[in-house]
Amino acid sequence: MRLALVFCVAALPVVAQTDFGALTDAERMAFGTELRALLRAEPELVAAAVTPPNYAAEAYQERAQADLDLIASLTQQVLAGTRIALFTGEDCADCANALEELNTISNTYNVTFKHHVMSDPASAALAEQLGMTDLPFYVMPDSILRGHMPDIVLRRYLTQ
Repeated sequence: MRLALVFCVAALPVVAQTDFGALTDAERMAFGTELRALLRAEPELVAAAVTPPNYAAEAYQERAQADLDLIASLTQQVLAGTRIALFTGEDCADCANALEELNTISNTYNVTFKHHVMSDPASAALAEQLGMTDLPFYVMPDSILRGHMPDIVLRRYLTQ
């Protein structure tokens, strides 16, 4: 980057005296060659123009980091030393399947999990803090999975 800055500063007196519209073909070709060489050596000079910022991705990244920070702040209460927590409710059609599958995975792969039942006020408060209203949902140190996950998905997460 410093080289580009030096080149630009050194070229300022020449630019001030040069009418780019009056360059000869040889001068135009030499200037083009130098400019291409500079841009190849210092691609970040045009990177912002060629690749504008993706504000949507940046906003999503900020929200994702906020979610990770929230999970980290609640890890002791939510995970209680396990690798995964399952939140279920009594009037939830998929919750029984989710619990049964997680029990099977737990027994097969010797993975412990924390089961939170929404009828418990402490579990309901944790779900509210996590911003989760639809049951079942799973919480891991690095993610929250909404809805019932097939056992093959959970096995992949828990056996890595």
